[in-house]
Amino acid sequence: MELQRVSYRYPGQTTGVAALTGLFPAGKVTTIIGPNGAGKSTVLKLLSRQLTPQQGTILLDHRSLGQFAAKQLAQRLAVVSQRHELYDDMTVAAVVKLGRLPYHGLLATVPDDEVATYLAQTQLTDLAAEHLQNLSGGQQQRVWLAMALAQEPQVLLLDEPTTYLDVHYQQALMQQLRRLAAAGLTVVQVLHDINQAFAVSDWLWLLRDGQLVATGTPDQLRQADLLARTFQTPIEIVDVPRLGPYIVQVPGEEATPDNLS
Repeated sequence: MELQRVSYRYPGQTTGVAALTGLFPAGKVTTIIGPNGAGKSTVLKLLSRQLTPQQGTILLDHRSLGQFAAKQLAQRLAVVSQRHELYDDMTVAAVVKLGRLPYHGLLATVPDDEVATYLAQTQLTDLAAEHLQNLSGGQQQRVWLAMALAQEPQVLLLDEPTTYLDVHYQQALMQQLRRLAAAGLTVVQVLHDINQAFAVSDWLWLLRDGQLVATGTPDQLRQADLLARTFQTPIEIVDVPRLGPYIVQVPGEEATPDNLS
């Protein structure tokens, strides 16, 4: 998936993204990081066609995203968002079955065994008959992932997928995303946790003020001065036993031109 000089500004606002050009490598985990208001979620909405670029082109399989019919796009691209209140009265299995609709008629009945694999992948088999509103936030997040996987997409987009997960399920989710990418799935996600992003990603996009500051591998972008300028806060990279390089904000220091240079 690729962006070619893509720009978007929200009506009546100055926020958005400007002239973004970059690639999301196939079969890799790409994470978009940056401060609040950098344009991270806007990029995901453009990639999922929730927003239409005002300038530039987004390519999927070397075709403009706008050329895909809705059903075609749903067979190639899936999104894991944070809130889905409309589904509260549905069971877990029924929600996951919605992911199969791109392969069926709208009123078709999706058999239980067609979603069994996706329930198992996300450790939801025992919760299949539970109503969504009775689940914890972390369990609901796994339901959204299962529904997305049921679409059997080429590209999986995730907006802050670890928000409602405890440490155990955060780690399990990141490991699962790595396995999915190794099997050929292109994963693009937004994370706020910088160290988690550097630990799980093959490729990173670094955004600030709607512009692409840098792209590259974690090793290429693990630079204190680059991260300090981007996040406008003093940064150090320290070596932590058993963890390796770890990105930390310098305690007690305020952001100034001198210590951000």
